[in-house]
Amino acid sequence: MKDFFQLTRNLKKDFSGLKPIRIALLGDSSTQFLAQALKAEGYERGYNAIIWEADFDQVEQQVYAQNSELYASQPDIVVIFKATHKLLNTYNKLSPEQYSFLAEEELSRIKNLYNTLSSRLSAKIIYYNYSAINDAVFGNFALKTEASFPFQLKKLNYELMAWAAGQTGFFICDLDTIQYRNGKPTFFQPSVYINSDMVLSVDILPETAARTFDIIEALQGKIKKCIILDLDNTLWGGVIGDDGIENIQIGYFGIGKAFTEFQYWLKKLKNRGIILAVCSKNDENIAKEVFEKHPDMVLKANDFAVFIANWENKAENIKTIKNTLNIGYDTMVFIDDSAFERNMVREFIPDICVPEMPEDPAEYLEYLYSLNLFETVSFSEEDIQRTKHYQLDALRATSQAQYKTEDDYLKSLNMLA
Repeated sequence: MKDFFQLTRNLKKDFSGLKPIRIALLGDSSTQFLAQALKAEGYERGYNAIIWEADFDQVEQQVYAQNSELYASQPDIVVIFKATHKLLNTYNKLSPEQYSFLAEEELSRIKNLYNTLSSRLSAKIIYYNYSAINDAVFGNFALKTEASFPFQLKKLNYELMAWAAGQTGFFICDLDTIQYRNGKPTFFQPSVYINSDMVLSVDILPETAARTFDIIEALQGKIKKCIILDLDNTLWGGVIGDDGIENIQIGYFGIGKAFTEFQYWLKKLKNRGIILAVCSKNDENIAKEVFEKHPDMVLKANDFAVFIANWENKAENIKTIKNTLNIGYDTMVFIDDSAFERNMVREFIPDICVPEMPEDPAEYLEYLYSLNLFETVSFSEEDIQRTKHYQLDALRATSQAQYKTEDDYLKSLNMLA
């Protein structure tokens, strides 16, 4: 995790020449350190984040007043943080007869905020969902009674997702998962909250800013489109050329389970529209045999748009993949268990994303989850069909390379120049 104070050193740097983006930040608790984290994270990603921050607990006032500073700031993005602790304060003041309506009423307020903002601005809205709090009034029975705060909180987050699915300009930043992944003691520090009304600890602000900017970059069209994979000790345990197909580690026992679950994750990415490609130092026929014959392989050869297995420099092979797919290096992720190969690719292709994979394959997935590399702001049938389209393009490119002239290639397709 990034350190807040290291991150905010960026605030002393020169922001001139960076792409400007105007962000309005509104919260019902203290947000000044979040504003700093967003500004600094923007710098790391090449943006000059011009942030207008609302005064403390002025969300509704700024949104509903037509001549407010919010609208004068002309934001590209509006970020709204309404803290769970403030929602709990609202719940505490209700009568028992009103407890069961908390989620419904809060969602209605969110809808009204969005409808007002979208009628007056062309900006996209990023809204933080609600991190978990169990007030321990009902114990485990809280999950069986609508009167409990935990029940209403889970209901609100679910209904917020269901409603947001139909809103083209509204996006949820998953604060609840950030708390889950880092632990509540890291996410929230009671003494700081009591003394300053600051809900998010300084320790959690860098990740919160990073996940917020993941959405902002996706809205700007900066997304990862392709994941390039090594094979030996990356997709399976062992070295296929040495160990043979019967001795590689894959399946549902021991460390093989880690590689199987990793492959299931990759399969889901492919089904979502992320292009899969292979870049491996191997004999191609031996490498492909695993996909064709091993009964525990989740991924098959036809899941990959490009399959390169040879003994050439991996950076050169990645260049071939890039040219075949006709996409930028900055849209590609390269995963390899070898630190040597990772460092070499970073050296020769600075724009490509190369995660520093854990030594233990059992840690692969949790580590990759934490990076959130494949943020998106849409999903459609076209995404599902993307691998097929790129496979056809790759096949055409490979076929064309076998012919000396374009006329020869067109004739091979039974076409006339």
